[in-house]
Amino acid sequence: MIDQLEPRNTASEAPPSRVDAVAEGVIRKIVPAERQEFLDHLLRLDPLSRFMRFGGVVSDAALARHAARAVEGDKLLVGYFHEGELRAVAELHPLPKKPGKPVAAEAAFSVERDWQGKGIGSALMRQLVLLAQNRGIEDLEVVFLPQNGRMKSIALRHEADFSLDETEMVGHLRTPPATPMSWLREMIGDVFAVFSAAFELQDRMLPRPHRGH
Repeated sequence: MIDQLEPRNTASEAPPSRVDAVAEGVIRKIVPAERQEFLDHLLRLDPLSRFMRFGGVVSDAALARHAARAVEGDKLLVGYFHEGELRAVAELHPLPKKPGKPVAAEAAFSVERDWQGKGIGSALMRQLVLLAQNRGIEDLEVVFLPQNGRMKSIALRHEADFSLDETEMVGHLRTPPATPMSWLREMIGDVFAVFSAAFELQDRMLPRPHRGH
């Protein structure tokens, strides 16, 4: 089992206010080389946030397996970085195609406790809708526990239709067709993600007092 990371927050690393959080951070795709950063983020989730994200109790070892699978194949991850640390993630998991049904994918979100309620989840959702749009995904599904009010609010802002599936809520978002502008936005984001990931990887290799953040 993977050991739980020690808390790294200090007074100088306190999260920004709701007004400044999205503006001060960076939202971009997570590249496969950042699997460990994704796992570190999942391990930092408090027990309630972890339970809400996965719909139950999940071990550290299960998180490690999830992190490895999430960067493979046609899955996509979008992250919110603050001062080089990954604090929130939106995952896009394409679903098997069904005859006569819209092309669908499932969206999942994880936000560390101190960064919740600051508009970061909504910003990640907007980026995820763009990625789904450009892949011809017509139905973006968001599955969450009924008591997860934050997730329900995010889905409502995007005019999702809801249904109750046994013990889970399922929101369905209809995404618009891709356009030249939506493709251009993603291409620009991809270039930024590659350079940003390379810079942050280099930065993490330096002793903390010498980092650029």
